[in-house]
Amino acid sequence: MYFKKLELSGFKSFPKTTVLEFPAKVTAVVGPNGSGKSNIAESVRWVLGEQSMKSLRGKKGEDLIWNGSASIPRMGKASVTMIFDNEDRRIPLDFAEVAIGRKIFRDGLNEYYLNNSQVRLKDVVEILARIGLGEQKHNIISQGEVDRIIMSSPRERREMLEEALGLRIYQLRKNETERKLEATENNMNQVEALLREIAPHLKFLKVQAQKAEARERVEAELKQFQKAYFAKEAEEIGEEKSKIASASEPYRKKQDGLSKEIKELIKEIENAEGEIADDSSPKSEEEQRMVRLEARRRELERELGRLEGRLEVELEKALQPRVKVVDGKYIQDKIKEVIAEIRAILAEDRSGVIKSHLNALIANLDHLIDEVQRGTVEEKKDSYESAVVKELEKTVRDIQEELARAAEEIGRMETVREQSREKYRTAQQKIRELDVVLRARQDEDKEVALALERFKFDGERLDAREEIWERDLKENGIEQKDLPGEDLNIPSEELKRRVERWRARMEEIGGIDTSVLKEYQETEVRHSFLSKELEDLKRALGSLKELVKELDKHIKEDFKTGFAKIKDEFHNYFRIIFGGGRASLQLVDIPIHGEVEGLAEEGVEISLDLPKKRIKGLAMLSGGERALTSIALLFSITAVNPPPFLILDETDAALDEANSQKYAALLKELSKKTQLILVTHNRETMKAAGILYGVTMGDDGVSRLLSLKLEEAEVYTNR
Repeated sequence: MYFKKLELSGFKSFPKTTVLEFPAKVTAVVGPNGSGKSNIAESVRWVLGEQSMKSLRGKKGEDLIWNGSASIPRMGKASVTMIFDNEDRRIPLDFAEVAIGRKIFRDGLNEYYLNNSQVRLKDVVEILARIGLGEQKHNIISQGEVDRIIMSSPRERREMLEEALGLRIYQLRKNETERKLEATENNMNQVEALLREIAPHLKFLKVQAQKAEARERVEAELKQFQKAYFAKEAEEIGEEKSKIASASEPYRKKQDGLSKEIKELIKEIENAEGEIADDSSPKSEEEQRMVRLEARRRELERELGRLEGRLEVELEKALQPRVKVVDGKYIQDKIKEVIAEIRAILAEDRSGVIKSHLNALIANLDHLIDEVQRGTVEEKKDSYESAVVKELEKTVRDIQEELARAAEEIGRMETVREQSREKYRTAQQKIRELDVVLRARQDEDKEVALALERFKFDGERLDAREEIWERDLKENGIEQKDLPGEDLNIPSEELKRRVERWRARMEEIGGIDTSVLKEYQETEVRHSFLSKELEDLKRALGSLKELVKELDKHIKEDFKTGFAKIKDEFHNYFRIIFGGGRASLQLVDIPIHGEVEGLAEEGVEISLDLPKKRIKGLAMLSGGERALTSIALLFSITAVNPPPFLILDETDAALDEANSQKYAALLKELSKKTQLILVTHNRETMKAAGILYGVTMGDDGVSRLLSLKLEEAEVYTNR
């Protein structure tokens, strides 16, 4: 695997898309101060997940985006992409080429990409940790950071070494496992607390649930009887309503017909009376008089009609013989009369008179015999009836006379209005006929309304019964759709009695919260689930502890082995750079503040002995000596576990010519193990490069690249 290509767009001083290819093992980037060559190293640091703006020489994310110039406007985003050749599959992805990219927008939003697919920063960090690149960025030494390694704290040095040895991925796994372990322990404590809390309540609920189950069985039976009762009641109500509807329908139809006919009759009468009123509106005094006479005549005619009708009835009554049923009392009375007459005749004692009387008596007895045979006898008319008839006849005659006078008077006036009078009489006759028909229809309508009122009363009674049924249905929590649809042969009264019996059994069991059974079931399920969860957590806890032990063991063993190798290489590189002396790395215990007293972790200390000097501590080193010591340690780390690439940004700035030659020789040796990208002003360093990139900047503030091959670079550096 090697670093193949770097693409920049809108990043700092590179507004346009700029591509740097790295086909050689050593690539040098040169240029005057302020040309933007260090921006290339910072772009690599940034794309690999750097979050510190201080390390990127900025204050906020917007500072990384091209801010514009007179010729090129400012941009809304910056992006950097690193492309790796992954033929050896060192990056654990099944791709021959892997591109890691990062974008930033002016609103501060950052996006990370892996082969053009957006991913999380966590995913990028994990991929980099697998190839030995971590958060410490030990493989990128920026300008001014050459002595960062040796000036770090012991803990930071150890973390840097772990990262350089490729142990970062295991440390990440260990940290993640420890977080899971802590979360699992917390979950176990919570589950155990819940189980302790649930246990007594579950025992209580079990007892209550047993009672609730018994009540539920009885309640289920009760519900069935209730449903059957309500279904039967609904069936009976429906049948009775159907009967009432069937029986009342003919009356309703008849009432509708009568109502329609009555309305039509009233309308016809109103139309006829309206015509009469229009024709009878007085236009002169004569006409007004005619109107008054006509009105009087109509009044007399109506009165005459009424009296004639009554007279006709009275005459029929007067002409009809009054008969009386012949009974025992009637015969006794008649015989007593005969006896009385015989006695009277005998008392007078005159033969001629007696004879005639006896003949009359014989005739009376014969008549009596006829009446007895007929069974009835005529009675004498009541004098009152004759008087009524006479009075009525007299009244009729008087009215007739008045009518005659009125008719005579009207006759004299009808010469001009003969046609109107004829029309009036026709309309009047029509009104009387319509009035008779109207009264007959109104009488029929009253009879029909009375019959319908009885049906209405029966319907209201059924409505009240249905309302009670609906209320009881709702109170018992039963829906109509749940009622049985089959025919029930049991009467509703019998079903009602059964319902009452089962209700009594419910009362014997007593009132129990119906939710107890559900709560018991839920609590039991929860208890079982928590018990199983606790067992799973215990197994998971054991597995996590074993994993932590294995990872910790792996980290310690690999670190111990790698540390020993780095220690030896550090001593060798130190002797080469300084021409002698001694340098060593030691593991020291560092107290962990805020934790348990006596608990400590290991850190890395540096001890050295410069040749020809009595300097044994880092604090006594000059700037150049610190830089050389850092280079020795950096090269020793790279030699033991080479990173995919190493970027050195002016790490040779403090070296003199002799040390620069040593430095260049070390670079050539180191390039056999890893890919080097150097930002430098040093000619000796340039000679070690296979590709030389020159960076320039014009008045527009844009960094531009000029590339030279190895032979061209040698000519350039020998000038």
